[in-house]
Amino acid sequence: MSIKLIATDLNGTLLHGDQTYNQAWLRQTLATLKQRGIRLVLSSGNQYAHLRKLFAPVVADNLVMVAENGASIYVNDQQVYDGSLSAAELNQFVTVDRQQAPLKSSYLILVGKHGSYTEAGAPQALIDAAEKFYDNLQEVADFCVVQDEIKKISVSANPAHVTQKVAALNDYFDGRLLAHDSGYGVIDLVTAGVGKLPAVQWLMQQWQIRPSELLAFGDGDNDKPLLQFAGQGFAMSNADASVKAVASEVTVSDNEHDGVLATIEKLIL
Repeated sequence: MSIKLIATDLNGTLLHGDQTYNQAWLRQTLATLKQRGIRLVLSSGNQYAHLRKLFAPVVADNLVMVAENGASIYVNDQQVYDGSLSAAELNQFVTVDRQQAPLKSSYLILVGKHGSYTEAGAPQALIDAAEKFYDNLQEVADFCVVQDEIKKISVSANPAHVTQKVAALNDYFDGRLLAHDSGYGVIDLVTAGVGKLPAVQWLMQQWQIRPSELLAFGDGDNDKPLLQFAGQGFAMSNADASVKAVASEVTVSDNEHDGVLATIEKLIL
């Protein structure tokens, strides 16, 4: 097997439940992958500023970050792809879409390049949870006052009703924006054509890498397209049965026991 690119989800996959990871093992893995000309892509719904801070101890030339569910791609701390909402899309959302049935009763976070924004009055529990994943979270009286490049819009949802909510949102937006289930009761709205798989495919095109040369890891619904596309797609042992069903393989160890790093070591290193 000739692997040239590895793409991994973070929460529930590379990261432990407390948002930590095995720094020493990942640092060594990156060094050895670099010797073999292999890049590692961290693919996440998290904000880039959060990822940059989280992985600062292991930064390497062959570590690539796909943030905000594919809306941003950074190589060596330089943005090489920007899938932000256009000014027209954002204006339509905050002036019209926000008040429509699929969104009217939902708590939202606009995730931007410089900060994240939620409306004043959001429950403290939601704010506390969001601050673990979004840097510089600010409360605003009205989304219309936000002046930032918005990468995605996070929509809170009852975990039991996420599938129906995603379907309702995609039906409403009809291709203008796309809703992705990001897990943990969060739905991400991004501009059309943006997603984890399109981001990885964009990188593969730049580097002339074939699907058979891609190894991928994930545990959630929004990882399914990538797992199906990759030459080898590993679902985590802690993933739901529906994710395991579309993957070609399942890791032996779960995310709490570094299943991604263990699999890379066994297959490649």
